[in-house]
Order: sequence, then C-alpha cells, then structure tokens
Amino acid sequence: MRPPSEPSKRSDSAWPVMVSAVLLSGAVAAAVAAATLRYGVEPPPRIAGVRLAEITAAYTTRAASDGGTVEDVRAWGVALEAALDHVAERRGVVLLPARAVAAGAPDVTWHVEAVLAEFLARGGAAPSAGPAGDGR
Repeated sequence: MRPPSEPSKRSDSAWPVMVSAVLLSGAVAAAVAAATLRYGVEPPPRIAGVRLAEITAAYTTRAASDGGTVEDVRAWGVALEAALDHVAERRGVVLLPARAVAAGAPDVTWHVEAVLAEFLARGGAAPSAGPAGDGR
C-alpha cells in the first residue's frame, strides 16, 4: 500500500483512456451520420412542367363551340386531375405549371393529354397503363 502523502498516478494513466474514448465516440458519431445521410435521406423530387393553361384553353374553346354542359365540364375536370395524378405518380415527378419551372425541366404536357384522352375514352375509368411510347 502506498502512503497517503504520495500523489496519485491515476490521473496520468487515465489520460490515454479518455482520449481513446473521445476518438471512439467521434468515430461512432461519424459512422451514424454517414449512414443517416446515405440511407435515411430521400433524394429531392424531380420536377416536370405541364402547359396546363394550354390544355384548359383548348378544352374551354372546344366545350364552348360544342355546347358542353356543366356536368361535362365537371367530368373533364375530374379526368384532368386524375390524369395529372397518374402522370406524376408514374413518372415519379412533381408537376408544376410550365411557366413556373426552370428551363431544362421536362415538359410532360403530351403525356398528360394522352392519359386524359384515354381516361375520357374509358368513360371515367382510370387508365391502367400509360399510352404506348410514354417516354419511360
């Protein structure tokens, strides 16, 4: 046993253990952060544009000249919404009006129009698949 007047050497020998513990906890934190970034964060959604004003204007002109009813207009609106949802889901994109999208974003107006025509041709039944050659 050592006499009480002798200084303790424990504080000197504990220093490497403390440094090792700090380095180990830093390495674990870095590994957790890297795993979170790699596996836990989804990529941002892709954006595509639709010339919605043109689609709507074309339908409005056609409906006015054909004398469409209010029910026809409502049915077309429901079909358009379903077509937009279908194209967005199928292509994995967020659809925005073409004027609000930066240059270079894909324009999927033709695809929305094709799905809308298919939807209306089926009498309101949701399209089971996109039109042939949908660009995917």
